[in-house]
Amino acid sequence: MLSRDGAMRPDLQPVHDVLVADGAKAGLKRLEQSSFRTVLDALVDGSCPLAHEGLDTLLPNKSVAFLRAALVTAGVLPSRDEQFAALERWIASATEAVTDDNERKLVRRFATWHHLRRLRRESEKRPLSPTQAATARAGIRAAVALLAWLRGQGASLGQCTQGHLDEWMDSGNSTRYNARGFIEWCRKNRHIGEDLSIPAFERLNHVRPTDEDERWAITRRLMHDEDLAIEDRFAGLLFLLYAQHITVISRLPTTAVTVDGPRTSLLLGTEPLLLPDPLDTLARQLLARRRGHTTIGSASDSVWLFPGAYAGQHLSSYHLGERLKRLGIYSRPGRTSALMGLSTQLPAAVLSKLLGLSPESATAWTQSGGNWARYAAELQSRPHPRLHLAADESESPGA
Repeated sequence: MLSRDGAMRPDLQPVHDVLVADGAKAGLKRLEQSSFRTVLDALVDGSCPLAHEGLDTLLPNKSVAFLRAALVTAGVLPSRDEQFAALERWIASATEAVTDDNERKLVRRFATWHHLRRLRRESEKRPLSPTQAATARAGIRAAVALLAWLRGQGASLGQCTQGHLDEWMDSGNSTRYNARGFIEWCRKNRHIGEDLSIPAFERLNHVRPTDEDERWAITRRLMHDEDLAIEDRFAGLLFLLYAQHITVISRLPTTAVTVDGPRTSLLLGTEPLLLPDPLDTLARQLLARRRGHTTIGSASDSVWLFPGAYAGQHLSSYHLGERLKRLGIYSRPGRTSALMGLSTQLPAAVLSKLLGLSPESATAWTQSGGNWARYAAELQSRPHPRLHLAADESESPGA
């Protein structure tokens, strides 16, 4: 980062400041890593401009993500939606691999107008989730696979019949349902006949809830086992007791917790929820140690209750989910069990205000409370249903 006369280059001064934010010794230690040296050498020789687009040219390199996050937090680079940016890069790479020129152009139009246009609007409101990006990738993969399969059958997209689509669905697994969006887009844009379709993927109406005895056994462990990480205990209790989505928990800001003397409350919906012991104690401990676990950049207090590894970012819902799985807490069954219990105890309006559920969802759960109880009893006397899940439906690690 030095010029030939040994002086600090003014344009790279912000990078230097970020690297030594926690002290010169920490900065020198990072420079020992070959991945960081690769990034810094590219910045120094000018092959990588100090901009998002420049750093993108150095991917894949994990150090790029850490450095980028630190530079954004320091105000050196503007903030951007990294999930959306990664999806754009993936689409460019995935479509470039399509050998047929006409098919490549068609898939790019589909990706641009069916997925990117919609997701760009949503990204302007809030960052994309890993699930949203994964769903788009699954749809594009299925489109590419369908076109290749048709080519293998000696047919083009324009020659595709309902018989072709039925055979395509019958000869593969459930991931082929992901091509439904592509077929609907093609039909809308008159690339295929108006009568062609792929049926919607049929999911079971019910998810087997976590056994109540098991749920409360895990809850008691989270309450009293001090050998467990505070973050895991607090997140698990919010999940098992208050039926909060993993994505909601991972994105809780520190301002959601309010300490007023001996009382501690948490804002999940429109009204604060008074936390009982030991949840209030865990919440206070989290606030007291909320420093970000960043690899580079300033280690100043994080605005997130669950700080992530990247400066200024929260822990991803995927990694939080993986940590809870190690404790025997699984997303859909655990939340279903919690909602079953809450819906029989609290009115819909209270559920909505305290837990952040939509009024419609809260009403549906409270109205089905008796049905859920009967359903849970029936489950004990019959084998587990076979659950079919579409590929890429669950959250994957962010880029």
